[in-house]
Amino acid sequence: MCCIIGLYLAFSQPGLSGGFILDDWPNLTGLEQAKTSQGFWHYVFGGVSSTLGRPLSLFSYALQAHDWPGNPYPFKLAGMAIHIVNACLVFAVCLLIGKLQDWPVRLSAQFSIVVTAFWLFLPLNISSVFYVVQRMTLLSALFSWLGVLGFLWGIQSNKRLGGVVATFAMAVAYGLGILAKENAVLTGLEVAVLYAFLLRGRYGSKRWDAWIAMVCVLPPALVLGYLSLNIANYTRAEFTPWQRMLSESLVLQDYLFKILWPTPGRLNIFNDGFPAYKSLGDSWLVLEANAFWVVLSAAALWWRKKYRFLAFGLFWFLAGHVLESSIFGLELYFEHRNYLPSAGLIIGLVGELFAWRARRANTASNASDRLTLAGLASIALFHLAVYGAEINSWRSPAIQAMSALVERPDSIRAHQEAAAFFANSGDYANSALILNAIEKKWPGFPGTYSQLLMLGCVDDHVMLPDKTGLIARFKSGVFDRGTLDAWNQILDFKKQGACRNLSWQDFQVYTDAITQNQNFAFQMEDWLAMKSLALDAEGKLIEAAHCLDAIDETAASLDFLLLKAKFYAVSGLAQQSLAILEGMRSRSSANLRQWLPIRAEVEKMTEQLRFKLSKP
Repeated sequence: MCCIIGLYLAFSQPGLSGGFILDDWPNLTGLEQAKTSQGFWHYVFGGVSSTLGRPLSLFSYALQAHDWPGNPYPFKLAGMAIHIVNACLVFAVCLLIGKLQDWPVRLSAQFSIVVTAFWLFLPLNISSVFYVVQRMTLLSALFSWLGVLGFLWGIQSNKRLGGVVATFAMAVAYGLGILAKENAVLTGLEVAVLYAFLLRGRYGSKRWDAWIAMVCVLPPALVLGYLSLNIANYTRAEFTPWQRMLSESLVLQDYLFKILWPTPGRLNIFNDGFPAYKSLGDSWLVLEANAFWVVLSAAALWWRKKYRFLAFGLFWFLAGHVLESSIFGLELYFEHRNYLPSAGLIIGLVGELFAWRARRANTASNASDRLTLAGLASIALFHLAVYGAEINSWRSPAIQAMSALVERPDSIRAHQEAAAFFANSGDYANSALILNAIEKKWPGFPGTYSQLLMLGCVDDHVMLPDKTGLIARFKSGVFDRGTLDAWNQILDFKKQGACRNLSWQDFQVYTDAITQNQNFAFQMEDWLAMKSLALDAEGKLIEAAHCLDAIDETAASLDFLLLKAKFYAVSGLAQQSLAILEGMRSRSSANLRQWLPIRAEVEKMTEQLRFKLSKP
């Protein structure tokens, strides 16, 4: 095992020299404030990725705040370390699975090493490990593996203590795992699959059947049921839940092929160009993919006793995708969603081979053993070669951006990332060229015009659309995540005295247009906060304060209200500022996650304002 980890470290070194990309920026930008003791907890509990905020993952990022944003290396190194820990847990899980199958110790050890090696070097896992924001996925999986390991230890002990240990392990998996990322709630389904296909025949009992139902099936069922009943809150404009399910049948098929037969051209982090299908008749591919999963699942159930490991691997894979690859309105395709599901698939495939070897232990010849090992070695070398080629594309933002443009011509994000790379490198001409190509191929995005305006701040030669066209685009354009980031960068440039071709008046006109766009309504707090900071930079303190009045205080977040109170205070409106702070205190019990990190600051500010108002 130590040799495998050493080989992994040697092969993975290029991935450590890459940069931050895509969702790293919006999720980690708050690390600037985490560099102070007060801002540390504000960042940890201020997450917006989900209702719970994923504070455990954000805590791990906050510990590395001093390296943000100039040094991605420690962040990527931490991801690689967590992946190695997870691989060790996979090894331990496989040892227990082998033991519970009554395999000889040597056979169990070989099985565990082969599974661990394949999963550790799985090319599809590269994006989970070296895409920094996916540390959330890695940490969630870590606690899931602890839950699986605790269950296996518990069921093999065959004592009352075993049930206690298994229950505690699952509580850890759910409790801590969900605070890293919500996928951990599916740990129960994966354990239920493990029990049903590999263990129930020999270790099953009414007590364990009841435990599986209550501890493993009920919690994820309640969560999935709640989400399904509130499906309107988890639906995207691009597709209905039914249409997403149809499209995900092809996505899951593509995931499967990437796991079993990866190639460098097939693997890429930019998959936003994957089509969304509207009906079964849209393409024969939709019919084929849905039929594929129905037939494969039916066959696995029919032959579940004969090919127990294969059935286990298939249903573990599907169980791991229930949340992110079903009806709920997330984006269609991300490779990192396979981090935990792929492990079950590998365990199933390799386990079936070793189960066959175990059955033939007394009759198998040395020749057949050598043939089996030679086959595994050949597949391993192929995967290792693909891993080496793929990790090479992660060694620098330049290589990643260029390979994405070649391999993903239908991905707008690949083009945006290439444009950003050229802009950060000072090659504004090529950056503008790519942005204009984006506008031609994907018209209607405010982010494209916003990035062109940003380039205009540093290069007077960039050709910009006319003012009327800009306003029209900002008022009605399709939402894209890069728009807000571009305007925050424009604001920074303006504060530094750049953007000579963009007046403060035009800045306000354009951002006013965006705040009228209903496609950006859910980001309204962020846009108004930025507009107020722009007015503050102009010295218009009263206007900056009143700019934030556009959102009703009963609907605003505590962070937004704190910013509003600060603007009122510096504008000389101390009484109004104090009223906002007191209102925040009365609301604190409704949102402790937001309140606790800012409590000390609010109390200090309240005390200062009361003292100021008490003076004659």
